[in-house]
Amino acid sequence: MNVDRLTSPVDCRFFGKPRMSGHCEAPVLLPKPQRILRCQLALYLIMAFSPSAPASDAFATKPEVPPIAGAPMLNGPNADYCKEHPVDSPIALFEAVERALCESPKTRSSWAGIKAAAAGLGMSKSAYLPTIEANGRYLYEHDDTQTLDTPRLHTNYARPVNEETLSLGWVLYDFGARSAAIDNSKALLLAAQANHDATLQAIFANTAKDYFSAQAANASVLSKLRIETASHVNYDSANALVAKGVAPVTDALQAETALAQAVFERARAEGELRKALGALAVDMSVSPDEAISLPELDSGALPDTTFVQAVHDLLEQAKESHPKVVAAAAQWQAALANVHVVRARGLPTLSLVGSTDGSSQPVSASLGQPELPAQTRENYVGVKIEIPLFDGFNRQYQVHQAEAEAEIQEQGMRDTQQQVAISLWTSVQDLQTDTDNLRNTDRVLQSARKAFDAAQHRYQSGVGTIVDLLNAQAMLSTSEQQWIQAQLDWRTVRLHLAASLGTLGMWALE
Repeated sequence: MNVDRLTSPVDCRFFGKPRMSGHCEAPVLLPKPQRILRCQLALYLIMAFSPSAPASDAFATKPEVPPIAGAPMLNGPNADYCKEHPVDSPIALFEAVERALCESPKTRSSWAGIKAAAAGLGMSKSAYLPTIEANGRYLYEHDDTQTLDTPRLHTNYARPVNEETLSLGWVLYDFGARSAAIDNSKALLLAAQANHDATLQAIFANTAKDYFSAQAANASVLSKLRIETASHVNYDSANALVAKGVAPVTDALQAETALAQAVFERARAEGELRKALGALAVDMSVSPDEAISLPELDSGALPDTTFVQAVHDLLEQAKESHPKVVAAAAQWQAALANVHVVRARGLPTLSLVGSTDGSSQPVSASLGQPELPAQTRENYVGVKIEIPLFDGFNRQYQVHQAEAEAEIQEQGMRDTQQQVAISLWTSVQDLQTDTDNLRNTDRVLQSARKAFDAAQHRYQSGVGTIVDLLNAQAMLSTSEQQWIQAQLDWRTVRLHLAASLGTLGMWALE
């Protein structure tokens, strides 16, 4: 038995204790013909092709994966994006949307889907490279053979036995199976990317909707507080007039009832605000009890709507570019490519094969002869052709199944186009209606405020009735709620229209 010393520029902890330099130097018991060269080759192959190797992305699929979950919607990587920081007070719409895009489990799940699809593309491309496999057995073998009635043929030996094998396989031609698999993987990657875009847009729209709802709930609370304050003033005025004998006691009772109703409405509005803020907090992946404040809702300058074109043009644009349609079309193309993959599996495959192996298994000239040390070497290289002849018609049914699945995906794409079209059509009509309502509710609110001021002044002067005052107050409250709802509806439907077009982005927040 020869003892050689192995020195390798890799971590060989399973051979011996590594030195501080990162090399290993330890005695390894190997027969001389199989010592350093084979071990170093095996270690090199393991390190070169392991997932932890530096060049683990040999086919450059990582650029297909966004660097952060919200990158496509946030216009690329930025040092300030998706960083953990305290919730600002009041929180801006941009920050709320950014947090949702970066932290939502749905966006992270669809982002992971892109990673998986990109890895699948790399797996498909790897089929064009050869496969190399190394095997080794290092054992201590004991063989005891006793021949009855012939003791002289008895053999008994115990010695170490080493076996190493290095094999090569390389598919040279497979009638397009690998090419079809790559097409399938590319289509699935495109579908995953489009699905991620659709998920981002859905999260964007939902977060913005919840943000506007919370703003509207906050505006409703402020409105109810104003009505409650006015009710207090009216109650005090009614009591004063009753005390002077100018108004009947029923005025005070009606004013007290109106005040109690205003307090009730204000408390209910505050409860709705807490629920709306909790929903927004969950969208931002923070605790629902997180203290969040929002800027007040005001009419101001309305966001841009220049993206709205002729309805026919919008419909055609959505059918081509909406992420959901793109994802469905990619799924269909992937299913078509899979049909070619399944068909090619039933065709011949031509491969290059090779192997080299060695063994230290002892040999004997004949039964009963002493075992002699030996080194066995076997090498071969050649081509192998595999021709599927008959598999019980399984392949034909696999093709039929793949064709049916492609048809399902095609019809799924058409259904997605129809859903996008009707959603877009509804959004366009809603936007036109809500745009008109913005102007109408603003005029109604201004008139209601003037009517209430006049009714309150008349009552306090002793020339008006409590019924006129309370009616004016109720009309003012209703008008403010209509104005708030119109503001909420307009902002929400505008974002919904952009989402129906598949063009929703941070520009919509400007």
